[in-house]
Amino acid sequence: MSDARRNAKKLRAASFSILVNVFLLSLKLVVRVVTGSLGILAEAAHSLLDLIASGFAYLGVKGASIPAHEDRPYGHEKYENFSSLIQTVLLGITSIWILYEAGQRLLNGFSLEVGNALYYDAMAVMVIAVVADLYVSRYLFRNARAFGSSALEADAYHFSTDMYSSAAVLVGFAAAKLGYVFIDPLAAIVVAVIMLSTSIRLFQRTTRILLDAAPPKEMTTHIAEVICNDPHVTYYHDLRARQAGSSLFVDVSIHVKPDLSLEDAHGIAPDLESAIKKRVPNVKDSVIHIEPEI
Repeated sequence: MSDARRNAKKLRAASFSILVNVFLLSLKLVVRVVTGSLGILAEAAHSLLDLIASGFAYLGVKGASIPAHEDRPYGHEKYENFSSLIQTVLLGITSIWILYEAGQRLLNGFSLEVGNALYYDAMAVMVIAVVADLYVSRYLFRNARAFGSSALEADAYHFSTDMYSSAAVLVGFAAAKLGYVFIDPLAAIVVAVIMLSTSIRLFQRTTRILLDAAPPKEMTTHIAEVICNDPHVTYYHDLRARQAGSSLFVDVSIHVKPDLSLEDAHGIAPDLESAIKKRVPNVKDSVIHIEPEI
């Protein structure tokens, strides 16, 4: 698949998540206005964050598609990683705000209107939210894996987190209907804890990439296997790889038999690079240093 087609599919996935978030946010805001539920307010805030996150995911994918040029010889794929970092920070800030508001309600008391009509409307909205979040999160995870997109992966985590927190709000709202209104802020706390734990996990993964940490060992193992299976290579050393967005950049030194001509020795590199890309499709560029066996 060409890079242009890959980028078009990633942008389509990011655009779809934006549309779904606009729909869910509108529904939750209406229910929040008529019920005063903090749990649904937390969900509306979460959907607003998801909408912003989806916007950053779109911008990250769009920016990553800009071709490399003289000032950016390695391309712009880390735009996706910066997008993920911004999403993570927003997620953490929102979760802390929800924890504060829920704590205030538990300490100072509050009222919650749950009339029959409003109750069933609110429950219906949250069920719709759970189903939509489940579908979109799976859709985004599928595209994130297919294209190695960190921006889409972060967006998918937002939707999966929203799904679990929506389920928690359903429980809290049902309990409030039975007279246990204190469950509503407790449900909001569950929402916040899920969001905060997700933000910490995403922050760790994103900063690793931005700081050029090594990719998962499985990837470098596959690369090493390709090198070792090449009959012209006697051994290798200094295998390094770093990630930018959905791409890997590889640097390795290989040793070949000393009786090979210079032309034949350097002819090994293009074939080896093609074999590496075939085994690990995320590899965008390989710098292979040819050295004679001593």
